[in-house]
Amino acid sequence: MLRELLKETLTEAGYADLQFIENGKEAWDYFENIAKSEEVLPEEEFQLIITDIEKPQMDGHHLTSKIKDYPRLRHIPIIIFSSLITNDLYRKGERVGADAQVSKPEIMSLVQNIDALIL
Repeated sequence: MLRELLKETLTEAGYADLQFIENGKEAWDYFENIAKSEEVLPEEEFQLIITDIEKPQMDGHHLTSKIKDYPRLRHIPIIIFSSLITNDLYRKGERVGADAQVSKPEIMSLVQNIDALIL
């Protein structure tokens, strides 16, 4: 339900070509394959990544860390959008390189952060 709300809200805010990936490992495989490709620049494939802390197979902090550690991906902004953002988890998000962190269900704050990071 939240994914549909997110898709609807981002579409209404003018964002298109949204892609949703079910789990962190699948997301990492996707980003890594693009980064390894000689034929495409990652920034031409995606402008921003939104992840939740709780993701199956690889959590959002681990995914963020792997992306920020990869030279061809590190400049892509990442927003952690999660209902689990406590003070400790917020600091962990900062340590792994998240560009912004938004608590669910603050979806309008999410849109404002997206605008600030890519416009």
